[in-house]
Amino acid sequence: MERTTKNREIILKIIKESEVPITAYCISKQCDISLPTIYRALDFLTRGGEIKSFTLEHYTYYYSSKEHKHFFRCTSCERLFPLYECFVEDYEKRLEESMGIKIDEHFILFSGTCKECLQKKRQKDQEESEKL
Repeated sequence: MERTTKNREIILKIIKESEVPITAYCISKQCDISLPTIYRALDFLTRGGEIKSFTLEHYTYYYSSKEHKHFFRCTSCERLFPLYECFVEDYEKRLEESMGIKIDEHFILFSGTCKECLQKKRQKDQEESEKL
């Protein structure tokens, strides 16, 4: 049985402290651990159920499996934002009852344009319309 190493503990701490899912590269910028070691630790932590991951546009993001969170990704600036409210539980119950299934978990990632990018776009559109 593999043991939890100091590097794995450091990486898990970084992931748990992050408000949003984080890439291996971002983890490497927060510690003095090589990328290959980070990837091995991420694999170990994923297999052990400590973290979860998803892939989006060729990047794999990691987040703590101990917290129930959803996320919003801005398609303009590509930032991720945590969403703390979840209104899916009622829908889950209806699905379980109507389909005769048991849902263990769900993961939601919304995408669109964040408030800051919307404001920048409106300002740019306004400046362009004033030029006309």
